[in-house]
Amino acid sequence: MTALALCRFAHFLAAMLVFGASAYLWLYAPERLTRALSPAIRRVTLVASIVALLTAIVWLALESASMADDWSAAVDPAAIGAVLADTAFGHAWAAHLLLAAALVAVIVFGPRGEWAATAIASAAVLASLGLVGHAAMQTGAEGVLHRANHAVHLMTTGAWIGALVPFVMCLRAYERGDLRREAIMAMTRFSFWGHFIVAAIVLTGAVNIALTSGRPPIPPDTPYRALLDAKIVVVAIMISLAVLNRYVFAPQLKRGSSALAVLRATSTAEVALGAVAVALVSVFALLDPA
Repeated sequence: MTALALCRFAHFLAAMLVFGASAYLWLYAPERLTRALSPAIRRVTLVASIVALLTAIVWLALESASMADDWSAAVDPAAIGAVLADTAFGHAWAAHLLLAAALVAVIVFGPRGEWAATAIASAAVLASLGLVGHAAMQTGAEGVLHRANHAVHLMTTGAWIGALVPFVMCLRAYERGDLRREAIMAMTRFSFWGHFIVAAIVLTGAVNIALTSGRPPIPPDTPYRALLDAKIVVVAIMISLAVLNRYVFAPQLKRGSSALAVLRATSTAEVALGAVAVALVSVFALLDPA
C-alpha cells in the first residue's frame, strides 16, 4: 500500500500542478506577463506531465500486483493486459493513460506561450481520475453523481494548488517595474476567482464525504476518518492563509517590501500545505471508508 500511496501522491500533485499553472497563465495573466513566465512554467509543466505519465504507468502495474496479490503481476504483460481488458478500473485507466500521454504531447509539440490547450488537456487528465477510487464503487445515478462531483473536486483543487506556483512567480515579477502592473492584474484576477474555486472545493468535498461514507467525519474513530479529519484541518489552515493574504497582506503591498516578503512566505506555505493535503488523500483513499 505504501508504494501505491506514494505513486498516487506524485501523480495527483503533478497533474494538479500542470492544470493550475497552465490555467493561471491562460486565464489570469496579461500577455506580457505570460511571455515572461512561460519559459519557466513550460519547464515545470513538462517535467510534471512526464511524472504524471510515468506514475500512471506505475499505478497500473501496482494495481495489477494488488489485484493478483502477487508482486510479479506488476511486470507481467498478461496480468496487466487482463486488468486493462477485464476490470472497470482498467477500462477507465486505459483512457486515463491516453490522456496523460496526450498531455505530454501537447506540451512538447504545442505552440510555446499558448496555454489553453495545456489547461484543457490537463483538466481532462484530472477529471478522468474521478472514474476510479471510492467514487467508482457506486452504480446508477448515485455513481454518476459521485464520479462527476469527484472530477470537479479534483479540477478545482488543481486550480488552487497548482496556480499557487505561478502566483509566487508573480510576486517576484512584482519587483520588476516593467511587469508590476501585469503582476497585480494577474494576482487580482486569481484572488477574485479564488473565492469561487475554494467554495467549490469545500462544497464538492462535503458531497464526496456524504457519498463515500454517508456520515460526518467526526469522531475520527477509524484510520480513514482520522486522516480525513487531518486533511480538513490542513485545508482550513490553507483557507485561513488565503484570506489573510487577500484581505490583510495584499492591501499592504504598496507600503513596502515587508508585505511582499510575508506574501511570499504564506503563499509558499500554502503550496506546502496543499502537498500535505494531497498526501493525506493519497493514503486514506486506499482505506475502508467506514
